[in-house]
Amino acid sequence: MRSIFALGLLFAASAITAPTTAQETPSDTLLTVGHYLDFERVSDPQISPDGMQVAYTRSYVDKMQDRFESGIWIMGADGSRNRFLVDGSRPRWSPDGERLAYMAEGDGEPQIFVRWMDAEGAISQITHETDTPSNFAWAPDGNHIYFQRIVRSHDEWSIDLPARPAGAEWTETPRIVDRVHYRFDRIGFLPDGYNHLFRVPADGGTARQLTSGDWHVGGGFVAGVGNAGYDISPDGGTLVYDGLMEDADQSYRESHIWSMDLATGEVSQLTQRRGPWAGPVISPDGLWIAFTGFDWTPQTYKTTDLYAIRADGTDMRLLTGSLDRDVGALRWDAASNGIYFTVGDQGTSNVHHITLDRVHSQVTTGSHMLGLSSATADGEAVGIRSAPQVPPDIVRYSLAGSGETERLTAVNDDVLENKRLGEVEEVWFDSSDNTRVQGWIVKPPNF
Repeated sequence: MRSIFALGLLFAASAITAPTTAQETPSDTLLTVGHYLDFERVSDPQISPDGMQVAYTRSYVDKMQDRFESGIWIMGADGSRNRFLVDGSRPRWSPDGERLAYMAEGDGEPQIFVRWMDAEGAISQITHETDTPSNFAWAPDGNHIYFQRIVRSHDEWSIDLPARPAGAEWTETPRIVDRVHYRFDRIGFLPDGYNHLFRVPADGGTARQLTSGDWHVGGGFVAGVGNAGYDISPDGGTLVYDGLMEDADQSYRESHIWSMDLATGEVSQLTQRRGPWAGPVISPDGLWIAFTGFDWTPQTYKTTDLYAIRADGTDMRLLTGSLDRDVGALRWDAASNGIYFTVGDQGTSNVHHITLDRVHSQVTTGSHMLGLSSATADGEAVGIRSAPQVPPDIVRYSLAGSGETERLTAVNDDVLENKRLGEVEEVWFDSSDNTRVQGWIVKPPNF
């Protein structure tokens, strides 16, 4: 369940005031559809390595162009001096905190840029790719930036046709489909190619392709969607990633964890059991790799568990076997003894921790949707928090402390000022076979 749940409940809790009409009556005290375009969105908060600043993406609706526009904002770790920094999205601090990489428009496609975080604030365009880079990450030494992008599998349709008259609007050329997985629900046709890993100097230059073939690195079949699917070892010498290198198009929801020696290019398969193993994250000491998945099954849905395996592919461990909940947002603790992760449970999301010996604890509590976006080495974390009557905002909390959240932004307080919201009531009821089912009643504001 995502943070949009809160915004949906918020609108539902405020707009049920009268029978449906063709045109909603404007109101100063109730949220109506007319207020939707006034809402802003915050996402992807990233705390600096020294824990002093937070960079994040802030988006608003361009009402004239019917689209979202995004900018990167920056503030103190206590929410002070909240201000616009640069046009773009997806900020990522360099390991030393002196630079900020981000996505922005360049060469007709979104590209990776780097801004120096000194008084000069110099900006360089790092990539010049024909297809949009995605899921980029700094190398541990800050000298390179890794990213993924589509590698086209074949040229578009080509056939001799009569010369097109100037200004003529002709039918688009046919789409060539030669794959089983060529489109997805709610996405449409997929790019004609496969998602692979690249590395480019952090000062700019020519990107080097690291993986190749008719298969995807990370994110399933859809480039740029889902987990980044790769990580770099702390010493910068090893790349781990998920993917299925053989018969990828004929397989559904299958992948393994792989390890590449960046000096030699040698690739090793770490997982041996069949399953959709994904999202590898290397421990700070480089000895372990955490990832998610489950043993392969033809079932359409299976709970995603948390696993760990040694960097040489031995001692694969199921850590959350007793936790019947999906896990996500993996992050190792500083001592490499355990992993922080998010758990969705009964309409909420909170942060948990589990050790390699399967000692499980809950870090945060609350009836909210709380994410884990980034954290410092000493456990100061930031994420997005929302609740049924509270739109998403950025919060800070300690992974090693009480887990209490401190709200850093309030981007929609101006829209909600003086607005009456309806009560949201949690209910439980019995279904077939005495199964307990959870639900919510959203009442009108004047109920």
